[in-house]
Amino acid sequence: MESSSKVREVVADLEKISLFPEGGFKPLIHKIPALLRNMENAGSLFDPDVVAIGPCHHDNPDLQGMENIKKMAAKEFCSKSEHKVSAFYLTVQKVSGQASKCYPASIDLNDFTDMMFYDGCFLLQFIKSTADRRARSPWTDLIRRMGLWDSIARDVLLLENQIPWVVLEALMSLKHVSVDRFIAYIISWFDEQMVRPQVQLDKYRPSHLLDLVRHFQIGSRPTKVEPISEPRLAISAIKLAENGIHFEPSETTRFGDITVVKKRFLFGKISLPPLFLGRRTMCWLANMVAFERTQAGRCDCGVGSYMHIIAGLMNSEEDVRELRTKGILYPVFSDKQTLKIFKSITQHVPYGYDYMRIRTGIDDYHRQRKLAVTLHRFLYNNFRFFLMAGSVIGILVTILKAIMSVKQGNTITPYAPPRGS
Repeated sequence: MESSSKVREVVADLEKISLFPEGGFKPLIHKIPALLRNMENAGSLFDPDVVAIGPCHHDNPDLQGMENIKKMAAKEFCSKSEHKVSAFYLTVQKVSGQASKCYPASIDLNDFTDMMFYDGCFLLQFIKSTADRRARSPWTDLIRRMGLWDSIARDVLLLENQIPWVVLEALMSLKHVSVDRFIAYIISWFDEQMVRPQVQLDKYRPSHLLDLVRHFQIGSRPTKVEPISEPRLAISAIKLAENGIHFEPSETTRFGDITVVKKRFLFGKISLPPLFLGRRTMCWLANMVAFERTQAGRCDCGVGSYMHIIAGLMNSEEDVRELRTKGILYPVFSDKQTLKIFKSITQHVPYGYDYMRIRTGIDDYHRQRKLAVTLHRFLYNNFRFFLMAGSVIGILVTILKAIMSVKQGNTITPYAPPRGS
C-alpha cells in the first residue's frame, strides 16, 4: 500500500510539470554556467573590471567606486531631455516588477527599482556617448580622462552584467538612443580593419543588450533548414589544405557568413568570417556562448557554431598559423594561447545548425571527390620533391647548354684561300 501511494504521489507531481512553461524559461538573466565558471582564468572572461550592472556583482567592494559615476550618468541622461527625472524613474518603476522576475534571486522591489533606474540610465548614456564619439559632455570627458572607456565597453557585454531589455525599452520610450550605431561600433571590433557595418534594428526581441549584439553579430543565415546527418570527419586546417580545400575570408565578419564551395577540378573552398581576437573580443565571445548555453535549446547557437568550426580546424599551432596566413584569424595571443582558448571554451558550449551544415559540406566534398582529394594530397605532399626535381633538371639543362656552346666555340673552321691566287 505504501509503495502504490508513493507511485501516485510521483505521478501527481509530474502531472504538475509543464514541458513548455508559459512565457518561456526563467530567469532571463543567468549566471555563468558552472562548467565555464570553473575554467582556468574564468574571471578574466566573465567578471567585470570596473562596473557592476544589475544585482549579480552589485555588492562587490572593488566596484563601488563607479556608483557615483553611474549617478552622474543618470543625471546627464535625464537632464538633456524634455521629461523630468521623475518621469524616467516612474517609467522604470512600472516595469520593475516584471524585470525582477528575470533574476533567480529575490530582492527588495524598492531597492531593485533604484538599481534598474541608475544602471539603466548609465548603460543608455554610455551607449549614447559611444554611438556619437564626437559629442562632448562633462560625463564623457570624465570617463575619457579616467581611462575607463574600454573597460566599460568590455563590462557592459558580460552575461552577469545584463539588465532586462524591458527596462532599457521603458527609458528609451522617453528619450531616443541610437542603439543601432552602438551595435555597429561593437561589431567593428571583431573586424581587424575596424570597419563599421550597416546595422538596422529589426523585430528581434532580445532578453538584454548582450543578446541583441549577439543577434547582429551572427547576421543573416539560411532561412531553409534541411535535415543533415551527423558529420564524421574531423580534419584540421592543414589536412584540409592537403586535401584541396582552401580558406578565404568571407565578405563580412558576421558569424553566419560561412560557406563551403566546390570548385572545378582539384579544389574546394571554405569562406569564414575573419576574426580579430583580442582580450575584449574574446570576453564578448565567451559571454555570448555562455548565454547560448543557458537558453535550453531556445536559440540557434550561432556563435557557438562559429567557435566550434574554428576550434575543429585547429589541432596544432601549425593549424593556427595556417588560419593566420589565410586571413581568417588575427589574434593578439600566441598560436599556443589561441589554440588553448578555443579548445577550452568549446568543450563546454553547444553548437547549432551552422556547424552541422559546414561539417556536412566538408564530408560531402571528401565523399564525392575521392579521386581529386587523393591526387591533390599526392601533389601537395610531394610538391617540394617536384620543385627540387624541376630545379635539378633545369640545372642539368643549363650545364648541357654550356657544354654544347663550349664545344661549338672550339670547332676550327678550315682556311680557304681566295680564288684566283
